[in-house]
Amino acid sequence: MSNDKAAQAREGLLDNVKGKAKEFAGAVSGKDHLVEEGQLQQESARNRKEAVADEAIASAERDQAGQELQEASREAAERKGQARLQAEREEARVERQRENENAIATREAQQQEDAGRKAAERRADELAETRLLEAETIAADADSTEAEAAADKRRLERQAAAADQQAAQLRAETDK
Repeated sequence: MSNDKAAQAREGLLDNVKGKAKEFAGAVSGKDHLVEEGQLQQESARNRKEAVADEAIASAERDQAGQELQEASREAAERKGQARLQAEREEARVERQRENENAIATREAQQQEDAGRKAAERRADELAETRLLEAETIAADADSTEAEAAADKRRLERQAAAADQQAAQLRAETDK
């Protein structure tokens, strides 16, 4: 690609020099058509130079969008991993706590009459359910983070596609 750009730059420079030479020769010899042809060739060289510069900008923007996409994907994966790890830890903690609470409730239930036993189990189940709901909320937050990362990825892919399209349009305009 860099050889292509260098070749285009050389060709543009040569066209510019040829155009100036034709313009000069036309001015010296009094041939207006040579003057006009030389000016047109110089204009073509300027347009080619602008197109090469536009292509370089589009390529840089495309590269930047690709890097941003990679960074966003990496960050999203990292956030997702952290959120999942946190959710797993919380679920394990909740499960241990639920087990401890169930054991306490069971001991209390054994020491109480039937009515007391049922009340203790109900309290332990409610507490465990609350903890599980908290863990599910954390897991849902992880899914939300993943969805946001996917949306960022799609947005950056659209930007990269738009940059590619713009570069193609500029090339097409230059080729005309």
